[in-house]
Amino acid sequence: MYKKLLISICLSIATILCFTVCLANDATNMVQDAANGVRNVVGGAENAMEDAAGGISNTAKNVTEGMENTANNMANNVGETMNNMTSTTNTNNNGYTATRTSTDAEAATFMGMTATAWTWLIMGIAAIAIVALVWYYATGLRSSKYDDRD
Repeated sequence: MYKKLLISICLSIATILCFTVCLANDATNMVQDAANGVRNVVGGAENAMEDAAGGISNTAKNVTEGMENTANNMANNVGETMNNMTSTTNTNNNGYTATRTSTDAEAATFMGMTATAWTWLIMGIAAIAIVALVWYYATGLRSSKYDDRD
């Protein structure tokens, strides 16, 4: 039995080796075609990257030029406005003097307490409430009254 199996395997291998097609003589064209294909893919990717970089560069340049023109126009307008104001200010004053109003935050009070005191009072009450809630929930977890526990 083993001899028949060994002979059939040997004949199968010999048949396969005798009738296979050898493509070794075509290998130079295949390698050259593969190299050309790789060159074409790399060249296409390179062109796409160059086009994308050029588009980004042009967009950035256009945005920068637009911002520069806008800033120049604004500076010119401010300069013209300042010139107009200085020429009209000297004639339209008529003895006007400005008085300073109080901007002291501590001077304003509500129910006798300043804004800073009210802020600290509210923060203290909020802190006490947070601590109380955390304590309440923590004690509730320790003394749970579930029916399914033994």
